[in-house]
Amino acid sequence: MKTSRKTDYAVHALMILARNKGQELSVKELADLENVSSSYLAKVMQKLSAAGIVSSAEGKRGGYTLANNADNINLAQIMELFEAKDNVFECVDDIHGCSIKDRCKIHRVFGRAYQKMLAELEQTTIKDIIDPEIK
Repeated sequence: MKTSRKTDYAVHALMILARNKGQELSVKELADLENVSSSYLAKVMQKLSAAGIVSSAEGKRGGYTLANNADNINLAQIMELFEAKDNVFECVDDIHGCSIKDRCKIHRVFGRAYQKMLAELEQTTIKDIIDPEIK
């Protein structure tokens, strides 16, 4: 499965914030910990903030914290926020569509596979992936 860099950055930033519960971390601090571009990560964090997934505080000592507990943020939320309507299988997504889906057997298989993947992502929280053993 291929995800965008924004999704990858978002998940890693959320994991760092979850590990540092209650501590405000700046974009620069998060970027340094992730070893990524702070300007690119800033856009990701703004989108997470607008979606209510993280809270932000402005100022010299400002930064980001999780807006919810890590066990209330699932991976499907992040995928949907950054991947929009794009799908792993282009013929099934809302962007590309498929002109032969009514007579194509694989279309239904890909559609079911995508729904199962989303269900798994909905059941997997940030807390799950920061714990030593993934459930």
